[in-house]
Amino acid sequence: MAAGWIEPLTKVLAGARAFRGWSLRAAERDDEDFLFALHRDAMRGYVDQTWGWDEAWQRAHFAATFAPARQAVIVHGEASPRDVGRISLTRHWRKIFLRDIELLGPERNQGVGTAILNAVLALARDSDRYVELRVLRCNPAQRLYARLGFRVIDDDGARLRMRAL
Repeated sequence: MAAGWIEPLTKVLAGARAFRGWSLRAAERDDEDFLFALHRDAMRGYVDQTWGWDEAWQRAHFAATFAPARQAVIVHGEASPRDVGRISLTRHWRKIFLRDIELLGPERNQGVGTAILNAVLALARDSDRYVELRVLRCNPAQRLYARLGFRVIDDDGARLRMRAL
């Protein structure tokens, strides 16, 4: 069952110049290995700095919490499309919680992450919700989040909880 937010998010993204040639598709159970490899590629350095990366624990935790219904795979290219990222979020009655947004290294810094975040913020505004996320303190993505209007509302020493209204 596809997440009910993928189609509305795709519609908002249709107007984003940085998202031309990109698309979203609902994740499937068969995507788990790719999405874990993506997670490792995107997060290993930050997790290692914070707690230390334990491959067996990370793999088991990912498998135990992997829910295809709340994931979308980010696809790049039209002629020969490639899976290059993921976004995972959950909608609650007052907030949208952005669980993850990850792209393979070569796909980063092209504006697509910013386009997706802006689309999530637009969906939140349209449904009278706020957006919340957690980011590791050492992850420079927090600067992007701050530029887009997220503010720190909690700091547990390792992670920042940020919110955009």
